[in-house]
Amino acid sequence: MANLNVMQWGDSKAAKVVVGLHGITANAGSMTEPARMLANKGWKFVAPDMRGHGESTRSNGDFSFDSLIADFASNIPLEPDVLIGHSFGGTLAQIGVLQGVFKPKSLVLEDPVSYFPDKQTPLDMLAWDEDNLPHDIEGLISMNPKWSRLDAAWKLLSLEQVDFDDARSAFAGNAPWDLRDSAIDLMKITPTIWVLPEDSRFVSVDDKKKLEQDLGTDAIYVIPNVGHSIHRDDTELFVEIVEKISEGS
Repeated sequence: MANLNVMQWGDSKAAKVVVGLHGITANAGSMTEPARMLANKGWKFVAPDMRGHGESTRSNGDFSFDSLIADFASNIPLEPDVLIGHSFGGTLAQIGVLQGVFKPKSLVLEDPVSYFPDKQTPLDMLAWDEDNLPHDIEGLISMNPKWSRLDAAWKLLSLEQVDFDDARSAFAGNAPWDLRDSAIDLMKITPTIWVLPEDSRFVSVDDKKKLEQDLGTDAIYVIPNVGHSIHRDDTELFVEIVEKISEGS
């Protein structure tokens, strides 16, 4: 088991708790903007650095799904009011709920990686990131103009902290996987919504249509004019959605 670094915002005794799981090569700080906003609204927001990311240890170097989920089980609240999973964090959130490790009152999947057909796809994505992502705040903001400077600063830090070989072990080492047919099962376990950009690398147009057919349109939020990190591109709207599902609407 890895010793995870965990960040927290808000009153430790707050009645409402949200847990946020970041994506590959990111860190807990990537959740800062929505966490601050929710903390100001009376929530406690908890976000761990995934094994081998941020300030968390890499333990024995095992980045299997089972090890990543076991780390969370030993380090963070498992029955929050809302569990948010962004990108690869959305992969882990789905698996954790399906396995009965996470028991949130509601689940928010933010552009989750529910499907990889092979190992090469995630390898290619990480290779592009490693070769092309800027290593300065101005460059990151130029690439992501809706981010705050704090968002860019946390991303810059995460790129300095992560070992891309570890990221490959987690992202590609677990591939292929396919969680798309588990959507109905997730909804049976806990109220779940998918928050997606109009143009998603991870949830195809056909997959969006199937989600709507299987779960109804109320389970799918397609947000215009945002990219993969909706919680950074439109923080206020993202927080509104989190509060809405927490209220059962």
